[in-house]
Amino acid sequence: MSRPEKLAEGVYRVDAIGIPRAVNVLLIREGDGFTLVDTGVRTSVGRIEAALRSLGGGTASLKRVFLTHYHDDHTGGLEGLLGSSGEKRPEVWASDREAEIFTGERPADLSHNPVMRRLMRSFDPPRVEVARRLREGETVAGFRVVPTPGHTHGHVSLLRESDGLLFTADAFGTLPLKIRVGVRSFFCTDPVRAKRSAAELLDLDFRTAVLAHGPVLREGAKERLRRAVAECRYA
Repeated sequence: MSRPEKLAEGVYRVDAIGIPRAVNVLLIREGDGFTLVDTGVRTSVGRIEAALRSLGGGTASLKRVFLTHYHDDHTGGLEGLLGSSGEKRPEVWASDREAEIFTGERPADLSHNPVMRRLMRSFDPPRVEVARRLREGETVAGFRVVPTPGHTHGHVSLLRESDGLLFTADAFGTLPLKIRVGVRSFFCTDPVRAKRSAAELLDLDFRTAVLAHGPVLREGAKERLRRAVAECRYA
């Protein structure tokens, strides 16, 4: 099992499945413990717990989980992590829109693609209490919440302005090799809006970009993402 990759001070990328960089989640060290950004799939729990131990913590050191959106490759490990954390469960945070899906106040935003939409109807997002509902400009673990709707209506990315570290979540992603807007069109609720959100991310001041699916972009990160937007043909 691969060790967490240090991206910047206090920020680590964890391979949530056995294929390197296929599903990335973040562990962020804070004064009271760790914040986890996304939870991978159901089988990711052991990998995340091992990552916590390798960083000198354990399940009790996980204080909060921030979910960028409800898709099951980002929330599949949530139930297992909450169940293994003992009496003091970590808080769950999310954007306003996604929180309404997790609490059952709103139905999930399905894909625009008819085939994918039928497949997604068989997936029930985790039902969980959301301790904090974050809006644009609010922060989690030192990262500013940046709304990037389109992949889902409530999808968000995260930017740490102190060192220009951007977690795009699924605003960009590779499946399998090429960087694309929204990972793939058929995963998106609104592909046109996803392209607009991706273009808006390029206006931010960042130097390193981390995709939920794909490589860590260090050199020429903005230009590589700009190329993906330019090549995007969503309409």
